[in-house]
Amino acid sequence: MKNALILLFSLSAFLAQAQTFNAGIRVQKTYGMYWENGITAQYSFKDFAPERLYLGFDYVTSRLGSAMGSNAIKQDNFLLSGTWYFKEPKPFRFHVRLNVGYFVSDYEEEIFDDIPNTAFLMSPEIGINYAFKNYPIVLNFGTGYYVDFAKEGYSPGTLQPLYFHLDVNYKIFKNQTND
Repeated sequence: MKNALILLFSLSAFLAQAQTFNAGIRVQKTYGMYWENGITAQYSFKDFAPERLYLGFDYVTSRLGSAMGSNAIKQDNFLLSGTWYFKEPKPFRFHVRLNVGYFVSDYEEEIFDDIPNTAFLMSPEIGINYAFKNYPIVLNFGTGYYVDFAKEGYSPGTLQPLYFHLDVNYKIFKNQTND
C-alpha cells in the first residue's frame, strides 16, 4: 500500500508539469483480422513543444473486442508512443506517431506452445485529430503499419501489419496558465 501511494504521488507530481494530459478509449481494427479495444493516454510538457509533442501509452486487446464471447485468439498490445502535431492547436490537426511496444497472443492450449506468440512492435502512424472547442473531448483517427523484425516463421501469425484506430480522449488535465 505504501509503494502504491508513493507511486500515485510521484505520478501526480509528474503530471502537474504537463501541459495537457488526455486519457480515453481506443477502438482498433487490424486489417483482415480482429477488433481490439483498450485504453490510451498521452501528455505534453509545458516547457518543451507544448501541444505539439505528446508522449503516450496505449493498451489494446482482442479480449475487449473480437475475442469477447467468442473463440478468437486473445492478444494484447502494449505501446509507448511519441506523437508530433504539425499545426498549432486548432480543431483539426494532422500528426505523425511512432509506436514501440510488445505483442503477446494467448493460444490457450498446450499443443500451440511451439508456435511463436510474442513480438517486438514498432509502427509508424499517420492521423488526424479533432478537438471540440467547447468540450474537453478529443477524437483521434489514425492508421499505422507494424514493422516485422522477426525472421520468417518466427512472428505470431495473428499479428497483421495494417491497422486503423479511433481514440476518444477526455482532457483530464490542462495547465491553466497557457489557455
